[in-house]
Amino acid sequence: MCYLYIGVVTSPKRKRLTESSKPWPHQDQDPESPGFRCLQGLVNLNPGGPDDGGLIVCKGGHKFSEQFHREMADEPRIPAWTKEWFGFTENGMKWLKDHGLEWEKVCVEPGDLIVWDSRTPHYNVPPTGKNDRLAVYTCYMPVADASQEDLIKKKEAFEKRLGTTHWPNAQHVAPTNIAMRDGAPCPKAREVPVEEPVLGERAFRLTGIPYIKQEA
Repeated sequence: MCYLYIGVVTSPKRKRLTESSKPWPHQDQDPESPGFRCLQGLVNLNPGGPDDGGLIVCKGGHKFSEQFHREMADEPRIPAWTKEWFGFTENGMKWLKDHGLEWEKVCVEPGDLIVWDSRTPHYNVPPTGKNDRLAVYTCYMPVADASQEDLIKKKEAFEKRLGTTHWPNAQHVAPTNIAMRDGAPCPKAREVPVEEPVLGERAFRLTGIPYIKQEA
């Protein structure tokens, strides 16, 4: 089962945002639900060199996730709107460093696919070069891990073109897909694409809809 999203993630033209941007290292998985659960990923569409905005990861950090949360259980947790997001404090970052883990900016070419375990500490760095960052987010999890209620909710989100975060089982569904600008709906926003996609059999399966059991 798959989740897809396309957009400009960072742009050097947005100086007010890039200059004030601070690292927010995190993992996108609830520490109380350990083990592999989701494979996050993206397909890069623009060149992404060392000076371009993009993904930075803590190499191999997912292998230390359970040990980290066990040994740092008493560390105050950064507030978040969902349990499926865990932010790393300065003490947490020191723990990763003390255990020999290093951070690496991922450099990519157009068409490259990047995948990482959702337990991997990561964040995005702002650009210092001239390239916009454009990518398609592609996240995956076993369809067996989604309940029938999840699949029905995912179907409704797909049909209404609502965002579901990176979790393909639609754990969190946005109430609207209308972009806001200065507190008001953007006049350029659209609820549906200019051209509706034509899904082949494989793409349709990735929506999860074919796995919904029909009532007798």
